Amino acid sequence: MKKVLTALLCMVFISAPVFSQAGNKIKGTVFNAEGKPLPGVRVEILDTPLSTDTLIDGSFNLNKPEKGKIVLRFTHPDYEEHEMTVDSGIRQTQYITVQLVPKNPMFLTIKEEITVTAKADSIIDISLPSHKTILPGSVLTEMGTSNVADSVDKVPGVAAIGKGGYSMSPAVRGLAEHRVLLLMDGVRITSERRVGASASFISLNDIDRIEVNRGPYSVFYGSGAVAGIVNVITKTPPPGSPFQGSAQISYNTAREEKAGSLNIGGSWGKTGYMLDINGKKAEDYSSPEGVVEQSRYSDVNLLFKLNRGDMDSRLNLTFFHYSGMDIGKPSPTARLKPRWYPHEGNTLLTLGYEARNKLFLDTLSASAYVFRSSLETKKENLREDLSVKKRNLAEIEGLNFGFKLRAGKALGKHQTLSFGFDFFGRDGINDSNTEWEIDEAGVITSEIQETSLNDARRSNFGVYVDDKIQALSQLSFNVGVRFDSIHTANRMIPGESYLSRGDESLSAYVGAVLNITPRLSLLANAGRSFRFPSVSELFYSGLTGRGTVFGNPDLDPEKSLNLDTGFRYLHERFYASIYGFSNTVSDFIEKYQGETEEEYYYRNLIEGRIKGLEGEFYFALLKNVELFVNFHLMEGREKETDNPLNYIPPSRITFWGKYSHKFFWFEPKLTLTSAKKDPGPLEQEIDGSVVLDTILGLSIHKDITMMIIFQNLLNQTYFSSADKEGVLAPGRGVVLKVLYRF
Repeated sequence: MKKVLTALLCMVFISAPVFSQAGNKIKGTVFNAEGKPLPGVRVEILDTPLSTDTLIDGSFNLNKPEKGKIVLRFTHPDYEEHEMTVDSGIRQTQYITVQLVPKNPMFLTIKEEITVTAKADSIIDISLPSHKTILPGSVLTEMGTSNVADSVDKVPGVAAIGKGGYSMSPAVRGLAEHRVLLLMDGVRITSERRVGASASFISLNDIDRIEVNRGPYSVFYGSGAVAGIVNVITKTPPPGSPFQGSAQISYNTAREEKAGSLNIGGSWGKTGYMLDINGKKAEDYSSPEGVVEQSRYSDVNLLFKLNRGDMDSRLNLTFFHYSGMDIGKPSPTARLKPRWYPHEGNTLLTLGYEARNKLFLDTLSASAYVFRSSLETKKENLREDLSVKKRNLAEIEGLNFGFKLRAGKALGKHQTLSFGFDFFGRDGINDSNTEWEIDEAGVITSEIQETSLNDARRSNFGVYVDDKIQALSQLSFNVGVRFDSIHTANRMIPGESYLSRGDESLSAYVGAVLNITPRLSLLANAGRSFRFPSVSELFYSGLTGRGTVFGNPDLDPEKSLNLDTGFRYLHERFYASIYGFSNTVSDFIEKYQGETEEEYYYRNLIEGRIKGLEGEFYFALLKNVELFVNFHLMEGREKETDNPLNYIPPSRITFWGKYSHKFFWFEPKLTLTSAKKDPGPLEQEIDGSVVLDTILGLSIHKDITMMIIFQNLLNQTYFSSADKEGVLAPGRGVVLKVLYRF
């Protein structure tokens, strides 16, 4: 799937001939602003009958006419037309590289999302007929946010949850805590944080795009995809390209965040390579009412990729390593009861193979991965003089691994069958909780060490089949079914026998798309999803970033019934989509507070139901003016008591405009959020807010871009989330960014 940067106003550049050989041709490749090849571009030599279209890899090949200077014209309905002059008197093959600028970048993203859904970098990327939002890397760069959760926070139906700071997690349609599946290049990200997986360790500079998919995705991804998936797709080595790279530095005044990144890549023949190095360090940020303690963080990560192949087959290798240091956990009690993560580590190694037209199959994808993670959590109880009275340290680590095989085959002209199986395993999950009592002289008076996870393990095997049928020219159906078998075990006491349990689940869905007109489509789906309790929910007892939590080995798996319907209308200068949904979750796993404010337990509710409405609108008002609007409103309650559920976001509407002229652009963004008056059991009432952000961008050179991002211009006082222990969001701040490409 091809996505474009919305902010680059680059023009065409010509690379010098790479080498000479006998011949009289013009060869080249046409790219978009992201450096991805553009197929279907018309290439003409003016005043001659010579013309051609670029292929799927963006390449073209033309004979030279017998004349001196010639003019090449490049045209595509979604990109600005461009002409360039070439001296055809050079009696050798000439190689040129051309980069086109989109007419309306935001609209092009929407159009490609709708029309090219089945063509993704991973070849097989199953999508339901449901709501899907894509954030290209250009949008992420312009936001000035620090991590994935902050970046998707303004997507309709999505809200960041947690107490605040750097370790927030995304909730989708009011569901969180392992009910939203977070993927990195298709690899399941698992976290021991009770609030769910956080993608804070993935640098935004590594990301090509983020896809937020709502709906019952358990058929394709198994446990945890109850509300949908957030798929983070990282950049890939530029195909058929010489050495190139970029460097970026930024500074955020509200957080005193200093960040830098370096990206280099290129190719040798069919082999492409890419290396990304990123780092940032931030101090405690300031809200309109003062400094928010324990909101600091620092980290560094490295991403290395190799791929080899062509458009028919490709071998991929990815190595990723992250190290986070001194990541604060802000709270209203942070002054005398500070909590933080002294260290977080994540290392991922992935090997994948993708092919077309192999083994009687149209598409084939196979991959395997190993993912090691570790997390330290520290807590101190301080006296009024800030001396340490008690100190706690929790350490947890584990090895995650898996493989998957997916394939697709067209059965005639009107039917496509997709199928596959996958395995996800965890092993060697161990924890250690240590508590020290310290007297006023700073001497340790007692030490207690406990453990609740001892070589805990989990295995999950799943197999699925999906069938897409084009029943009529205007009507298509998707039907899918999946079976999962899962086994979880843990030694509650070291040296004793394992306490284990086995679970099985059957999930299914049916979806349909009705094209009423070439521009107007109706979409609907109904599906069963499931979630097995996590290893921590079942067995872990100890310190967390919130308090002390106690696992419950008797928890039942959750099962959900999701109903989703909507429409989308695509015009040349206008786009609209509105979706309504209802998700009923039985045996809903709820975390609740015990007798003290710092003790938390788990239990199954009979049933929870969330329903809502969300939508997106796009207008290309004038040639250089774009307007994007999105909204959501929803409610969620427990069936038996009618009590509100946690994490249901308040109603919100966002207006995002863009004006661009030559090398300058201006983007204001206004977000209106209503008050939350019906908080869940772990939440509090919060007031509404009006937040204004503004982006000023300038391409001061074809290789240098500078941005000034004004955040919370009105210096609005509001909470990051409705969490009972939540903190105020950052106040007015400015992010300065400079990007250099070479």
